[in-house]
Amino acid sequence: MDISFGCPGCQQHMVIDEAGAGLLVPCPKCGQEIRVPSLVATKPGPPTSPASASGPDKERTVALKWTPPSSSTSQKPK
Repeated sequence: MDISFGCPGCQQHMVIDEAGAGLLVPCPKCGQEIRVPSLVATKPGPPTSPASASGPDKERTVALKWTPPSSSTSQKPK
């Protein structure tokens, strides 16, 4: 199941697989580091206002793909 959340800095909407819960990810819009919330804390709330969803400033959702670090990248350089 996916986790849907927003950037506290710029309100960019993001979606990530539940395996990413607790990770720090950069916002693709403003670059702020955001901790992905747990699945329990992502219940959708009521819409803020129907007027804000129309026009050129319509909210855009970005899907993030979490890739676990490989064992070769966790080794210290010699």
